[in-house]
Amino acid sequence: MIKISINAQEYISRLLSKKKMNTHIKIFVNNPGTEKASCGIEYIYFKNITSMDKKFKFNNFNVYIKKEDIPFLKKSKIKLVKNNLNFELMLHSPYIRSFKKKRSDLENKILFFIEININPFLLSHGGKLFLKEINKKKEIMIEFQGGCNGCSMVNSTLKNMVEKRLLNNFPQISKVIDVTLHKPNSFSYY
Repeated sequence: MIKISINAQEYISRLLSKKKMNTHIKIFVNNPGTEKASCGIEYIYFKNITSMDKKFKFNNFNVYIKKEDIPFLKKSKIKLVKNNLNFELMLHSPYIRSFKKKRSDLENKILFFIEININPFLLSHGGKLFLKEINKKKEIMIEFQGGCNGCSMVNSTLKNMVEKRLLNNFPQISKVIDVTLHKPNSFSYY
């Protein structure tokens, strides 16, 4: 699935040795299957690992990937490269843009609704809403990005704006679930 060079594995092990015990690596994909697709590597503490993440074992550490992102990371490679005087990890994922998940009519309608009726408001705060999936129970899994990720008002935005609009316009939907791993950062609006 994902290949990590020996040098990169040793480098990751050294980095993790300086972190809290039970810290691992997470590989993530933003906007998979689109021209704006990107991927990255971050630390994840074991308490933040969910049932939506799949574990990949390496010699001295584990890598976690959201199950839904796995097809986009097919044949990915991580290698260690020298950049000026520093070393950095390079993640190459050839399928993050080209893999197209076939979407249902309902997904397409919800995507269009989000782009026209929700994202313009969120964009005014530097945020964006991304539809992750619709499960068999007709629950919508959404992810907040940009200024909404880690914002202290995100629960209010979810309940008072996003959820109300989606449930009012799509009665077949039973629930809206925020699956964002919220981390307050310098981009968080509040």
